[in-house]
Amino acid sequence: MCPKEMEEEGSFAELFARHPQMPRSGLVPGDTVSGIVTKISRDTVFVDLGGKSEGLADIEEFRDRDGNLRVKEGDPIELKVASTRRGIHLSKAIKVHGVEALRMLQEAKQQQIPVEGRVAAVNKGGFAVDLSGLQAFCPLSQIDLAYCEKPEDHLGARYQFRITEIAEKGKNIVLSRRALLEEEKDKKEKEILATLQPGLELEGKVTKLIDFGAFVDIGGIEGMVHISEIAHTRIGHPSEVLDPGQKVRVKILRWDQDKAGHPRIALSIKDLEPAAWEKGLPFHEGDVISGRVSRLTDFGAFVEVIPGLDGLVHVSEISYQRIAHPNRVLQEGDRVDVRVMKIDEQKRRLSLSIREAATWQRLTGSAKGTPAGRVEVGQILKGIVEDHKPYGLFVRLPQLGMKGRGLLPIEELLDADRVDLKKKWPPGKEIEVEIVAIDEKGRVRLSEKSIREKEDREGYAQFLQKKKSDEKRNTLGDLFKKLKL
Repeated sequence: MCPKEMEEEGSFAELFARHPQMPRSGLVPGDTVSGIVTKISRDTVFVDLGGKSEGLADIEEFRDRDGNLRVKEGDPIELKVASTRRGIHLSKAIKVHGVEALRMLQEAKQQQIPVEGRVAAVNKGGFAVDLSGLQAFCPLSQIDLAYCEKPEDHLGARYQFRITEIAEKGKNIVLSRRALLEEEKDKKEKEILATLQPGLELEGKVTKLIDFGAFVDIGGIEGMVHISEIAHTRIGHPSEVLDPGQKVRVKILRWDQDKAGHPRIALSIKDLEPAAWEKGLPFHEGDVISGRVSRLTDFGAFVEVIPGLDGLVHVSEISYQRIAHPNRVLQEGDRVDVRVMKIDEQKRRLSLSIREAATWQRLTGSAKGTPAGRVEVGQILKGIVEDHKPYGLFVRLPQLGMKGRGLLPIEELLDADRVDLKKKWPPGKEIEVEIVAIDEKGRVRLSEKSIREKEDREGYAQFLQKKKSDEKRNTLGDLFKKLKL
C-alpha cells in the first residue's frame, strides 16, 4: 500500500474512531438523505449528514462516461441509504455482489432503492442486464422515456434500474430504468415550475412540430408555442420557420395544470421579436400598396401588407357593388392592391380599401403611390359618386388625396330634372366635374353644367374663329379676281 493510500485508510479509520456511536437506528436502507460533501479520497466521497453523522459513497458513482468527477467538496448532495452495517453507506444505486446479492436485491425492491447494472445483450422484447453476475431483464418500453428505435445503442451502457419483480429465487428479475427517469423528470419539473412566471424569457430547443404549434424543451420540461405565437406573419405550418432541434428564445405567457396534474406551459417566440408597429410603418394614409389576402370573414378580408401586419378591408370597401360575402370575389392568397384609409396606432388597426385603390389607379393611370394635389378653381377632374343627398351628390376626388371630395348640387347637374339620379349616378359611378368654388373652410363646390357651358363657349369661339378666317379668305379671293380683270 502506497503512503497516500495508507494516509487515506488512516483518515477513514480515524473518522470511525471519532464517531463510534454513528446513529444507525434512525436510518434504514432506502431512506433519502441530504448532506454536504466534506472530503473526496481516491475511492470514497464523505458526506456530512449533520448531527455528527457522516456517510460514505463510492466515488465511481459520481463520474460521467468520460471519467470526469461531477462533484466537489462543499457541494450539497442527495443520496439513498444503501446499508447501515459498519457505518452509513450511501449510494445513488445499490451494487449487488457476493453471496448476499439476492438478499440485497430483495431489500432494494422492498425499499425502492435503485440498483446498478450493465446492458449485456438485446433480446426479443427487451434487454439482458448484468447485475454483477445475476441476470435480469428490462423490457424495451422500460429502458427510456421515449420509444426505443435503436436498442443496440444501449449495449454496454451502465444504468441505474428500479426492480419491479423478483421471482423463482432470483432467476426471474425484471427491471425498469424508465421509472427512475420519470421520477427524475418529475423532480426537475417541480424545480423548474417553481421558478416559472409569466413574462420570463428562456432559451429552449424545439423538440416536435405539429400542425397547430411547436413543443419546446426549456430545461427538462416542455412547453408549447401555438402557431399564432411563432411569428408576426401568418404561417400555414410551424415547419415553415422552425426545425426540430433548433434553439429558440421564448417568453412564458402563462402556465397551469391539466386534470391529471401535468403542467401546461404556453410560450411565445414572436413576443420577443419587434412587431411592425414598433419598427415603424413604411406607408401613410392615402397610399396605394400591395398585399396578400390572408383571411376571409363574413365582414371582410384581412390583407397582409408587410410581414406580420394585417389590415382589414371591410366588405363594403371591396367593391362599389354589393357583395354578399368576400369569398365571392376573393380567395386566400390573392395578391391585391389596397388603399390605406386609416392608421390607428393606438389600437394597432389598419383600415384598407380595394375599391379605392382601383379608383385611384383608374383615374390617375398610376399603379401605386400617394395621391396628393392642389385644389384650384377651374380644375376639371374625374371623380367617384360617393353618396346621394336631397340637395345633390357627394363626389370623391382621389387625385386630391384622402380628403378630396366635393358637393355637386342638383342645379349643377345636367338633365337633373329628367332622370332618376340614383339610377344614373349610383355609388361608385365615375363622373367628370369642375371645381367652381372653394369656401373659407375648404369646402369644394362642383359642377357638371359648367363643363358643358365651357365646351359650348369654346365651341362658339372656334366657330367665330373659323368664320373670321373664312371671311378673310373670301376677301382676298375677291381682290385677286379684280386684279385679273
